[in-house]
Amino acid sequence: MEHETETMLEELEINSFESFHKTITKNSREKDIYRGVSNKNYQLIPKIGRVPMRKGVTRILAEGRVLRRFKERALPYLDFTPRTDWDWLALAQHHGLPTRLLDWTRNPLVAMYFAVEDDNEYDAAVYVLRGYGVLSTKVHPDPFKYSTVGKFVPDRITPRITSQLGVFTIHPKPDVPFSRNNIQKLIIPNSLRRSFKGILDTYGINRASLFPGLDGLATHIAYQVTGVY
Repeated sequence: MEHETETMLEELEINSFESFHKTITKNSREKDIYRGVSNKNYQLIPKIGRVPMRKGVTRILAEGRVLRRFKERALPYLDFTPRTDWDWLALAQHHGLPTRLLDWTRNPLVAMYFAVEDDNEYDAAVYVLRGYGVLSTKVHPDPFKYSTVGKFVPDRITPRITSQLGVFTIHPKPDVPFSRNNIQKLIIPNSLRRSFKGILDTYGINRASLFPGLDGLATHIAYQVTGVY
C-alpha cells in the first residue's frame, strides 16, 4: 500500500502543442493518468475538501449525508442500479456531488481539453500522475474505510465516464492537497488556450465527443459555427 508523502511536484511550462506531446510521451507508462484544471493554482483537492461546511458539520459527515440522499433519490433517473459504493461514488462525483474523489483520465488530450475549454484570465495546467497502481475494490469493498490515497477504475456506468476514459483517485483526507514526487504539473499559458482548443477539435476532442447527448452536441456546434468560446 502506498502512503502520502510531503513532496513537491515537478512543474514545467508548455510553450507549444508539440512540447506538450513530447513531454507526455517522454517516459510515459501505461499506468499514467491525467487531470486538466482551468487555473494552474488549483491544487489536487477533492470537491468535498473545498466546499464550505455548515457550522458543526464535518466534511466526512457531510459527504456521507449527501451520498445517502443521492442514493435514495437518484434511482428513478437511472436505467441501472450501481452495484457497490465505489460505483455510487463515481456516479455521484460525475454528476457534481461533492465527494472524496478526484476525476482523472487515461487520455492526456481529454485532460488538455478540460484545462483549456473555458476562457479565463489564468494559465491552465495538466497534472500527470505517473506509475500509480490500481487498487482492488474487491479487496477493499468499503471506500470509506480505505485509509490512503488510491486510484480506481469504475465500472463503465455512464457514457460520459466511458467517453472520457475516466479514472478516479480517492482521498480519505479530502482537505489535504495531494502532492507526490511522481506528479508532474504542466503549465499551459493563457495565451495558448484558444489555439490548443482548436487543435483538440481537429483531433476529435470536443464537447460533443466527451459529453454524448444533445447538450454536448449543441455546445460543440455553437463553438464550430459561431466561434463562441
